[in-house]
Amino acid sequence: MSFGLKNAPATFQRFVHEAFRGLDFAFPYLDDILIASTNEMQHEDHLKIVFERLNTYGLKINISKSVFGVEEIEFLGYLISKEGSKPLPEKVKAITNYKKPETLHDFRIFLGMINFYRRYLKDAAKNQALLYDYLKGAKKRDKRKIQWTEEAEKQFENCKNDLSNTALLTFPNPDLPLALFTDASDTAIVLTAEFSSFAYIKGVKNKGLIPMKLNY
Repeated sequence: MSFGLKNAPATFQRFVHEAFRGLDFAFPYLDDILIASTNEMQHEDHLKIVFERLNTYGLKINISKSVFGVEEIEFLGYLISKEGSKPLPEKVKAITNYKKPETLHDFRIFLGMINFYRRYLKDAAKNQALLYDYLKGAKKRDKRKIQWTEEAEKQFENCKNDLSNTALLTFPNPDLPLALFTDASDTAIVLTAEFSSFAYIKGVKNKGLIPMKLNY
C-alpha cells in the first residue's frame, strides 16, 4: 500500500480485519498481530492457522520483529500476560518524570500521554477536573504560559502518582460473577467492573461532566 495516502491506515486496518475474520484468538492492529492461546500446543495450532491466512492474503511478516511462545509480551503500549494487562513500566516512568508544563500546548501533550492509560486510573475525571480548566478556550497549539496555583500543582503530581500505582486489569472470566459499580460527583461519573468473589478489576470508565450535564 502506498505511503502518504490519508485513508491508508483505515483501509489497511479493514483489510487485516478481513484477513483474520473469524479468528477469535487473533487481534490485529495495522501491522501488529497479537495471538492469544491458553497453552503451547494450542499456540502452535493458532500459529499454523495465522500463517495460512497470511499466505492466502499475500501478507508477509518480519521474523526479526516477531515474538513467539511467550507468557508476557509488550503490545501497543501495554504489558500483557495471562493475568491481565498494565501500562508499560518505561512509559509510566517517562510520564511520571515529565516536568511541570510551562505552556498550554505542553500541558495538553501531558494530559494526552497520561490519559492513554485512563482505563487504569480510577478517579481520573475527578482528579483532572481542575487541570482541564486550564484548557478551556485554549487553541490547539496555544503557547500561553500557565499560571500555576498550589492546588493545580498538587493535582498534577497526584495524577502522576496515580499512574505509578495503577492496578492490573484482568481479562473477563465467564465462570465468575461480574459486579458493576457506579458513582458520581459534581464533576464526574465512573463505572467500575469487578469479578467476585475476589476483587479483580476488569476495567474503569470515567469522564468529566460538561456544564449542561451538571444540572441533572
